[in-house]
Amino acid sequence: MFGIYSNQRLTENERKILKSNPDDYNWYSVMLRIIFNDTRFFQVREDIEVPKKEDDDGVVLIFEGGDMAYFRTIDGNISDEVVDSIIDVCSYLVDKFDRDVDAYVICPPNRTFDASEKNVELRTKIFFSSLASHNGEEIIEKLENKLKNHEEFTISDSIDHMMLPYTGYRDKKDFEEKYQHYMNLIETYGDN
Repeated sequence: MFGIYSNQRLTENERKILKSNPDDYNWYSVMLRIIFNDTRFFQVREDIEVPKKEDDDGVVLIFEGGDMAYFRTIDGNISDEVVDSIIDVCSYLVDKFDRDVDAYVICPPNRTFDASEKNVELRTKIFFSSLASHNGEEIIEKLENKLKNHEEFTISDSIDHMMLPYTGYRDKKDFEEKYQHYMNLIETYGDN
């Protein structure tokens, strides 16, 4: 959420502290299930190259049964430029594979929709979503206490950690400071 994403969703240090040492597939699965309520099995197809800008982090997902989706996160408002780039990728996939494509786009909870109305090909649906909760500061404090006390993360803690960048907050500055401190703790965890 703070900076440019890569397709590596979890760092090695994050994987070490999270329950069962999850991989990026688990990260995508958590996001699809919790934010988009999509419980289907899928493959992450990073081998399918799509037209995108350098800071785009989107990947193609192929679901059991052959359905296709473009999955992406954004760190800001939903602008014409963002929507156009999503439409470009989905149109490319529709043309290349001759199948419908859904776009799942995770946004920060405080985003605004600044895009004008677009005519999207009927074979493409774009879903923008984020979490509506406002307890990001409390989640950080809970997880940080677990780290400080060298307590093992539960599955619920691990999900909270993965969802944290998309969780709402009461005070943006306070949340960002706490989040940065928490992530610094993770990166140095086990060094002592």
